[in-house]
Amino acid sequence: MPFFTSPTPGLPIDIYYIDESPPPSAEPPSHTCLLIPGITCDLSDWSWQVPFLLSKNLRVITPDPRGQGRSSAPLPPPSDGPEGDKKTYYPESLSSDLFALLSHLGVNSNVIVIAHSLGTCTATHLAATHPDLVVGLVLLDPLHCMPSSTCDELFSDPETTMQNLMVQFAGKGLVPTIKSGPEWDWHMTWIQRRGMAQDPSIIAAMTYACWTDKQGLGRKEVAMELSKAIKAKRLTLGNSDYWIQTDKEMGPTVETAVVEGVGHWFHHVKGQEVNQILGDWLQKCGFC
Repeated sequence: MPFFTSPTPGLPIDIYYIDESPPPSAEPPSHTCLLIPGITCDLSDWSWQVPFLLSKNLRVITPDPRGQGRSSAPLPPPSDGPEGDKKTYYPESLSSDLFALLSHLGVNSNVIVIAHSLGTCTATHLAATHPDLVVGLVLLDPLHCMPSSTCDELFSDPETTMQNLMVQFAGKGLVPTIKSGPEWDWHMTWIQRRGMAQDPSIIAAMTYACWTDKQGLGRKEVAMELSKAIKAKRLTLGNSDYWIQTDKEMGPTVETAVVEGVGHWFHHVKGQEVNQILGDWLQKCGFC
């Protein structure tokens, strides 16, 4: 299995990844897609998109971020946090891992980053800090929806952060509002069981990094300021208007669309619809 040892300072981290290209008979791909899953998820989250992207003659790299899937998941040390010397599970560290992985694989240009949920914080940081590398940025249900005032109210106490987070997002379409059909009965069980497999202290560290920290990239104002450095063409999809509103405020160059009714993992349940939107955008941008 392919693993990459990240040079990011701090605890030693091995990143598991899959690197796929179109068949040798096709033209060499001009662009590479980097797919970043959300918290408690892994690279299998993109099973509905990978074949489609390969069919568009794109190279596709799907990593398990640190703390997730088959990648290293060390417990966060006591020194983690804004006052500590390490930020093991901050999006900035995950972004550093993935930039190093791309460099290791010889990918130095024409990257399209596609991310879901908490992975969008990592994707935004990567696109902002490496604007000449990332030419396309696709965010699905980006988490930078809440202003700092809301984050301070809900997430200042680590003991109640996760509960408040779930309550907040449950009212914003986290769970489906319509029945997807019996063929999808397994889906939420699969999502929940993967979440149960991730250490609670790592989940807590990731949520702290994004919302409790005053400079967390899950805070609306922080994300909007960081995004000013992004040069990439942008597409943002949400399961309701709530999830795309911040990106709309970033300017008319951010294209947005809503895929509603089936909850946070709409790129699974409505994979064909998402792929159609994504494919049209990729073609319009000249990426495929």
